[in-house]
Amino acid sequence: MRGPARALFDRRQLRLLSLQRRRHDLDIAAIVPLRPVPCRRRDLREVARRVVAARERGAATVLMMGAHVLRSGLQRYLIDLMERGYLSGIAMNGAGMIHDFEL
Repeated sequence: MRGPARALFDRRQLRLLSLQRRRHDLDIAAIVPLRPVPCRRRDLREVARRVVAARERGAATVLMMGAHVLRSGLQRYLIDLMERGYLSGIAMNGAGMIHDFEL
């Protein structure tokens, strides 16, 4: 039988800051303009086809993403997809919430 589980790190060493006190390195200048983007990858075209089919059926489409989508400045593309009815919702990790707050 194994002994008690050992903590991976000592939580007492964490220094927690409020978002207001955190140093932010992202601002609105990071957002890229919305423009047509050619899609040459077959697998991404299949994803797009399925999203369009879901919209036509009235089914929900949820994008699950990490924070680098926001750090890369792709917010306008996400907004465009939502406004045109291709995305019903977006799920992000915790870092996504921090970058959203920064902007």
